[in-house]
Amino acid sequence: MKRDEAKEIVKKFIKEKLLINDDDLYGEGYQKLYTSRGNEFIIYKKNQENSIYVKPKNGNQNFSESIDRILDYFIKKKTDHHSDKSYVIPISKHIFGNINNSIIKIQQKDGRLKIKNIMLYGAPGVGKTYNYKKLVSLIECGDFKEQEIFESIINNKELEIKDYSIESLYKSIKDDKRIEFVTFHQSYSYEDFMEGFRPSEDVNAIVRKDGIFKAIAEKAQRNLDESKKDINTIKEEKTFFELFTLFKDFIQDEIDRNQKFIINDTAYISNIEDDAFRYTGDNWGNSQRMKFSDIELLNELNIAERKDIKKTDGVSGLANQHATYFSYFMHKFKEFKKSQTISLENVQKVDQENFYIVIDEINRGNISKIFGELITLIEEDKRDTYEVTLPYSKEKFKIPSNLYIIATMNSTDKSIATIDIALRRRFTFLKMEPNLDLVENEKANQLMKDLNVFIETTLNKDYMIGHAYFMSELDLEFIKEYKIKPLLEEYFYGDKENYDKALDILEERS
Repeated sequence: MKRDEAKEIVKKFIKEKLLINDDDLYGEGYQKLYTSRGNEFIIYKKNQENSIYVKPKNGNQNFSESIDRILDYFIKKKTDHHSDKSYVIPISKHIFGNINNSIIKIQQKDGRLKIKNIMLYGAPGVGKTYNYKKLVSLIECGDFKEQEIFESIINNKELEIKDYSIESLYKSIKDDKRIEFVTFHQSYSYEDFMEGFRPSEDVNAIVRKDGIFKAIAEKAQRNLDESKKDINTIKEEKTFFELFTLFKDFIQDEIDRNQKFIINDTAYISNIEDDAFRYTGDNWGNSQRMKFSDIELLNELNIAERKDIKKTDGVSGLANQHATYFSYFMHKFKEFKKSQTISLENVQKVDQENFYIVIDEINRGNISKIFGELITLIEEDKRDTYEVTLPYSKEKFKIPSNLYIIATMNSTDKSIATIDIALRRRFTFLKMEPNLDLVENEKANQLMKDLNVFIETTLNKDYMIGHAYFMSELDLEFIKEYKIKPLLEEYFYGDKENYDKALDILEERS
């Protein structure tokens, strides 16, 4: 995003978003801006184009803050901490929220890629790993169209991301936990990828667990849903979250003291998991899960009675079957809420964000076995709309449009011939090829060139050796002996004549 575009977004925000709430006005032309440690800042002269005028509500000193300075803080986190100018920090935080050093997050991102499933393929060493990071970063940036991104990947053409590098932008996505990485292999299954039953920490229990794809898809779906909510809905949900967090702490303290939190005369909570309470009884064979999502829904609908829980659409099957225990729990939660006071400050709307799953060596897995019904859902035109009932949890599931699937595939692998035709149709394929221009060492460059001419003649183009082999800091003789020679051995297995010719090329370039 260009700086001028960002400035226009800030102006629009100040004019149309920040200054429209009459409840926040203090007399004519004055509006609350930010509250911090008892200091309330207010805006006046709200008709200004390039700056906002601010003063503490209970003070006389006022000052102006230019949009340029706010952008400087936002983009580079720079400000001079002199006198009242340091107020640019709370002003920026109010306008932009907690945004992890990235101006990208204030984009509306109407230019998101329509292509959601992308396959990078090629011979070993052509940069598939580097390019998936580059691809993710260019998508995240939001400044480029599909054609520009794909040509940049295929032709090793650099696209400038203003104020950021590929590495720093990719790191920010990882830090936000918006990307997952998985490698397929022959034993990988639907149960690993989507959901399945696994032994729990309790050796006597088998429980259903979400797989890596389902987890990232649900995280992306939550963000997509949250981004569509108005500010009042967000405040209500944040209040619930704060109260529920306190209640979980209260329950954990009770478990620490007495090894249980009593639900009623026959059941108690024994453990708190990431997304559910684990509850059981003295004579029960197995423990059960009380999902946080069920509790949130019942709280939102203000439902606590057993008969009402059983009639509620959207709760899990277990909540319906064990409505009695859920009812007792909801009543305890209601009592707890009465004793608490929650104060919310600086609540912001949620921005829609991108999420990514990277599948390495996708062709090594049994695609039909791993993807199951997902093979239909991943299509771009079926995102957000088509849904299925999952076989284990019986939950409704769909794939959101803000989840990108990036896959890599080694084109020399014999398993490429058996790749599912349905998968081929649903992915956009970008071929990575060896690039001599990236190998600066003259001897290494000539060796790579001669070997690839020979390999293309005797095998085919898909087996050519990639530039990454020759770009490490290792000695060229070491690379030839321990990296190139074993690869040639595999390529020419059973063909001693051509293997010897390839070795001759290695020796001639010593």
